[in-house]
This record gives sequence, C-alpha cells and structure tokens, in this order.
Amino acid sequence: MKKFQLLMILTFGMILAACSSEPMAIVTGKDFIQKRAVVVDTASVFHSSDQFVMQFRYGKNFDFSKIKWEVLSADGKTVSSKTSPVNAKEGSYTIIVSSVRKGGIANAAEFFRAKEGSFRIRFSNADADTLLLEKQVRVVLNSEKIDGE
Repeated sequence: MKKFQLLMILTFGMILAACSSEPMAIVTGKDFIQKRAVVVDTASVFHSSDQFVMQFRYGKNFDFSKIKWEVLSADGKTVSSKTSPVNAKEGSYTIIVSSVRKGGIANAAEFFRAKEGSFRIRFSNADADTLLLEKQVRVVLNSEKIDGE
C-alpha cells in the first residue's frame, strides 16, 4: 500500500511540474548563453563598461504576436524603444544590442546612452497595448563599487 501511495504522489508531482510554468520576469545580465538561449542574471546594477543583455521570460509560450520594449530614463524620457514579432512556440524574448565600436555585445553605457543613471525597462503586449512588466536598472561609473564587490 505504501508503494502505491508513493507512486501516486510521484505521479501527481510530475503532472504538476509539467503543467506549471515559470513566472514572468525581466532578466538582465552581462552574458548570454546562446546554446541554451539564457541570459545569466547578474542583478540590476551595472558598471558602465559591463556588457548588457536583457531577456523577457513569459513562461510556457507567448499568447500574443508582438512585444514592445522600452528603456526610460529617470525623468521618463524614452532612451530606446522597439516593437518586434514574437513566436508562439517560444517563452522568452532576448535583446542583444551589438556594439558600434568594437562589435559584440554593447556595454551598459552604449545600451542606455549614458555612463550613469537610473533606468526603467518596460515590456508590453503590443497587440493590446498593455504593460506586462517593468524593471529598474542602475548604471554606475566604473570607479564605483557595486554591493558584493
């Protein structure tokens, strides 16, 4: 009887795990693992020379066709903005901006067009014009210490 109960609990756990999806998140980082399509999360504070990549993770898959992302400065001015199609078979959307000067991934100063400051990253459903998620990011000078360094 105990084996049957253990088997039922294990089966229920597997079904629950298969049906659940990860919560919506904006992940910002210094590195992107292309083979796994994952941004390595490194918090919300970056030196101006750090590489900067962001990814919007929606869960299992997108249930809309276009996503809009915006970067706003502390005073609310739009730094950059783009609307792109998304694939219903995928559950994340990654933004990698290439550097104009050196090629490769842009650093935080290039991405935010500032050497320091606070910024708000905003993702929205472009089909319905509804906000999905926001994240605060701060860029500091290379000479400043970031917590944990």
